[in-house]
Amino acid sequence: MNESYQKLLDLPKQTRDKNKKFIKAWTQGQTGYPLVDAAMRCVEETGFLNCRLRAMVVSFFTHLLWQPWTAGSGHLARMFIDYEPGIHFSQFQMQAGTTGINTIRIYNPIKQSKEKDKDGAFIKRWVPELRDLPTKYIHEPWEMTDLDSLLYNFKLGKNYPRPIVEFSKAYKLAKDKLWKLKKSNANQYISKAIVKKHTRMQKKL
Repeated sequence: MNESYQKLLDLPKQTRDKNKKFIKAWTQGQTGYPLVDAAMRCVEETGFLNCRLRAMVVSFFTHLLWQPWTAGSGHLARMFIDYEPGIHFSQFQMQAGTTGINTIRIYNPIKQSKEKDKDGAFIKRWVPELRDLPTKYIHEPWEMTDLDSLLYNFKLGKNYPRPIVEFSKAYKLAKDKLWKLKKSNANQYISKAIVKKHTRMQKKL
């Protein structure tokens, strides 16, 4: 929709190169972030996710894993039982923050997990390897101590993957690059043209 965002694919310092390891971990629900993994496993089996989870998994893929939206949209298109291209691709670009006219939302999967799945019921349903962990660790299994690991017979990196990226660093990288581009003169010009093309101003009487 907004050609200025092609820079994310072209410029060496901003490029979103496809990372096969990241893409595979995301599609298989093996990212090390429990709510993300639960959602990706759920959609593969059921073909459905609610609106918040759809937004979160796209944000995680494009922002925290810093992958091009085109590398993930096809997978979810094949998964969703309610797939409709006119809605799917525009929503995917919006959640990826590449339209230039929508607010950039970078979801925190840990915060979302604690708020939306407080007791870990959804996570335990779709990520059974975490089922026996106490609730305080279900959202952040990497916070377990060595003693906890022995007590619950659970080893991070063996029973469940370590986080594929560090949230704080990945968040900062995405935030800095996306907002810099959004504020650029090129984006401002194109965004105004997009809004003008797709909206109609009412004439004053």
